[in-house]
Amino acid sequence: MVDLVLKSKTLLVVDDEPDLREIVASELEYMGAKVFQAENVSAAKELLEQHHFDLIVSDIRMPGGTGVDLLNFVKAKNIDVPPIILITGFADITLENAFNQGAEALLSKPFKLEDLIQMAVKLTAKPEKRYSLPAKSTNKELNFFSDELLDYKIVAHECAIGRGGIALAVDSSTFKWDTGDVLNFNFKFKDVELLGTAICRWWKPQDQSSKAVLGLEFVQLSDSTFHYFRDYWNHHDILPYIPSLD
Repeated sequence: MVDLVLKSKTLLVVDDEPDLREIVASELEYMGAKVFQAENVSAAKELLEQHHFDLIVSDIRMPGGTGVDLLNFVKAKNIDVPPIILITGFADITLENAFNQGAEALLSKPFKLEDLIQMAVKLTAKPEKRYSLPAKSTNKELNFFSDELLDYKIVAHECAIGRGGIALAVDSSTFKWDTGDVLNFNFKFKDVELLGTAICRWWKPQDQSSKAVLGLEFVQLSDSTFHYFRDYWNHHDILPYIPSLD
């Protein structure tokens, strides 16, 4: 029996390639979702005016408008809902830039349908459920300790909080992680301690410094950490899913 992991969810698939669009839509429907299809950005906008969607899956390169155009249109109306998975077969946008512009995920063609399903399930779950689920076991740790306030670190451009993750500048001499690594983190500031598990989605050297910047996507959060971020999200209009730190 099929586990209808997307039951009661309404999704929008946007792609100018009818065969790929139909394959993706059929798989999402097989998992229980109600799926609408659009062949371009204009058709997608019309559907968005008529229906509520729990998730959008959109190709980037399409005639008459790109998936990034659709992303900007959607996020201008509501930052959080619906989340958007962008799909591309080209080097249209980096993962860092996609997250910084508000996309919740970026898939490169060719991709596995099971990866898309996992993303869809994750992004349509309520945050309190999503961040309480057990994380993949890992022995890799990221510890960061500061005697300064978290807000000071944000003002100093050494930390930035997104809707689904955090960017943090760390000493490059201690950098020992790769993209895709699952990390248990402990960030201790003067005013708050943040505990949980995250995936390293990107990293880069910070310009003119001895630091490296990590882009981390939250996987699991302790109760106190989730409540801290929930309050932070409720009091700030945050576009990036994971921010850049420039």
